[in-house]
Amino acid sequence: MSKKSIIILIVVILVVVIGVFQIFGKSKTPQYETVKVERGDLAQTVDATGKIESAQNLSLHFEAMGRVSKIYVEEGEEVKDGDWLANLSLTELNSAVAQAEATLNQKLAGATDQQIAVAQKQVDSAQITLDQADKTLQETVDLAQKSLEAKYSYALTALDDAYIKIYNADSAVTTIQQTYFYSSSQESLRVRDEEKYNIEEPMNQVKTYIDAAKSSNKQEDIDAAVSQMVAVLSKVLSSLTVVRDVCTNSAYGSVVTSADKTNLDNQKAYISTAQTTISSLQNDISVLKTQNNNNISKAEATVASAQAALEVQQANYNSLIAPPREVDLAFYRAALDQAIANRNKAVIRAPIDGVVTKIYKKEGESVSTAEAMIDMLSPHYEIEVDVPETDVVKISTNDEAEITLDALGKDVKFSGKVVMIDLASTEIQDVVYYKVKVTLDDNNDERVKSGMTANILIKTDFRSNILYVSSRGVLSKDGTKYVRVLENGQIVEKEVVLGMKGDDGNVEILSGAEQGDEVVLKTLD
Repeated sequence: MSKKSIIILIVVILVVVIGVFQIFGKSKTPQYETVKVERGDLAQTVDATGKIESAQNLSLHFEAMGRVSKIYVEEGEEVKDGDWLANLSLTELNSAVAQAEATLNQKLAGATDQQIAVAQKQVDSAQITLDQADKTLQETVDLAQKSLEAKYSYALTALDDAYIKIYNADSAVTTIQQTYFYSSSQESLRVRDEEKYNIEEPMNQVKTYIDAAKSSNKQEDIDAAVSQMVAVLSKVLSSLTVVRDVCTNSAYGSVVTSADKTNLDNQKAYISTAQTTISSLQNDISVLKTQNNNNISKAEATVASAQAALEVQQANYNSLIAPPREVDLAFYRAALDQAIANRNKAVIRAPIDGVVTKIYKKEGESVSTAEAMIDMLSPHYEIEVDVPETDVVKISTNDEAEITLDALGKDVKFSGKVVMIDLASTEIQDVVYYKVKVTLDDNNDERVKSGMTANILIKTDFRSNILYVSSRGVLSKDGTKYVRVLENGQIVEKEVVLGMKGDDGNVEILSGAEQGDEVVLKTLD
């Protein structure tokens, strides 16, 4: 093989290696199937199939139980489709509708200048209360500090006074010991030990504590000196009692003069007084600290409460001046729709033109949803269909329906209305169904025949200009709903609040996602 051929072969091999690396060497970027959050209209429908039947009688029921408040028709009276026939008590239901409507209108209009002014005054008042609470807290802290400083200042004076009393007691015992107890007798040895170990040495020790407290002027050093002084005074008083007993109840009883004995009694009284003073001072300091801490804690709690109240008033003010959010408006519109739907359940309207043939209840009588209220007679066509339990909850009487007949094709459409939902269930192949009757509005079309197969699309709900996404993109975790949104190539989980479930697998989003968000459905290989 020639040199040129070898070079060409090497170049070809390098190109192949580089190509293979480009194809297999790079890490693959994850690929996802996604769908965008869109804004538009969302419809909810229920479809069913049945046969057209001729019917003459209709039994009308209330969809809520209660007491009949008003009946507007009589037996034999002709009525038109939509006429108001009877209703239960509407006072509370009308009030709920009015309240929901007023709330929605208020959110649409925003707060009035008067409401904003009142909210601002409430914020100002809460701020004044907080400022006063802060001032009171500072005053409480300052007063606590000053009162404690005064008590500790007095403690240094009391310690000096107690030390002088110990010093005088030691001097008195030393004089008695040198005057009377200088021999090697048992009594002399005892008096000398008492003076040296229970008076002189403790006195010198407590002097060290007092000097340290005066030097640092720290509260903890003064506390230590006071505690030490209490112990030393107790020991000195006990020692004075022992010496006094020796001077009275031993062989020295007649030797020690009455003046020296009286001096010992006086020293005991001075030490006892000092002991009471220092012990009381120690207790006073402890009580004062507890009182100061309690007072400061109460003042701090008042500040915290005032701060929380200010935050509540500020949040209320901010909500009044902020423009309404679409998610909030959607919530209030849904609340109004629900209030109106609840009221409509307490009203019976004529579903078709016809004649009232029977009224079963009188005004003031109670009625349940299972009891017929009014019977009507009218020649018309109706369709009875079986609706599964998962769909029947979406349907209400007077819901509009779109009807097509197999015999006429899908392009020929008729309108209808739900007039009855049977309360009793029926099981078909282990599935629970409920019978629903739908009237056909056009009863004069000669093409419509009894027995024809009818396909019914019941329009149960409709939302306009709302956000929605495919329900495939909605996941559940710990009782909450969320979507995975693709942002800059990364998946971000967003918790969402859902509304109505529509057709074509779409679901309304009340909050948590924005229009245009790219929601991940699944990861592609």
